[in-house]
Amino acid sequence: MEQSFIYHSQIQEIPKIRKDLSGLQTKWKIPAPEMKQIMLIIEEIFSNIIRYAFDGSQDHQIELRIQYDPDSVTMEFIDDGPPFNPAEYTPVPFSDPAAAQTGGMGLTLVRAFASAINYTRAGNHNHLRITKEIKSQQES
Repeated sequence: MEQSFIYHSQIQEIPKIRKDLSGLQTKWKIPAPEMKQIMLIIEEIFSNIIRYAFDGSQDHQIELRIQYDPDSVTMEFIDDGPPFNPAEYTPVPFSDPAAAQTGGMGLTLVRAFASAINYTRAGNHNHLRITKEIKSQQES
């Protein structure tokens, strides 16, 4: 099963994303703990695209494609920002998480929850695919 959404490059779109994802959770019967991680991944990547690729500009669109099968959910983000491969990004290490600056933890969290991260550049568009394995209700 697959679903596509188009969002404006505005942080104010996050409540709409949450509503759309809530509908998919019900439709596809994704366990709540897994959906929380999927939502975190999507919100982190979406907000990073807005902040860093578009520098807050609201004149762009971000396409989100979500593909579901009982074992995994694959999220693909498509945007027309400058090339950036999050799979190759290495955050600056820090010794004290409590002293870390606000921000900068998003990709670390995404990597912790994701099973696979793949990036390609096609024409003028970034294509970031993130796969998250789904544990069955019985395993939770």
